[in-house]
Order: sequence, then C-alpha cells, then structure tokens
Amino acid sequence: EQRDVIQQMYFDGMSQSQIAERTGLPLGTVKSRTLLAMRRLRSKLGEGAR
Repeated sequence: EQRDVIQQMYFDGMSQSQIAERTGLPLGTVKSRTLLAMRRLRSKLGEGAR
C-alpha cells in the first residue's frame, strides 16, 4: 500500500489528490501512507537520505 503511493507519486508523477481520486482512498489516507513510506525509506537508507 505504501509502496503503491510512492510509486504513483514519484514514478508516475501523480499528486496526492490524484492518487486519492484514482484509488478511491481518502486524501488523508494517501498522505499518511506517503509519510509512513518516507519514514520507512529514511530508516532503511540512513539519516543522510533527506
């Protein structure tokens, strides 16, 4: 779920609003998945990944 949001944002160039509309998810859910995915990526890549 988090991976899908990141893929659509950064590889498909979609906005969070577009993702919410396309998937039928509330915008808040898309935003929280984005935040959680970015935190997870940063922890995997280390603190220098900002």
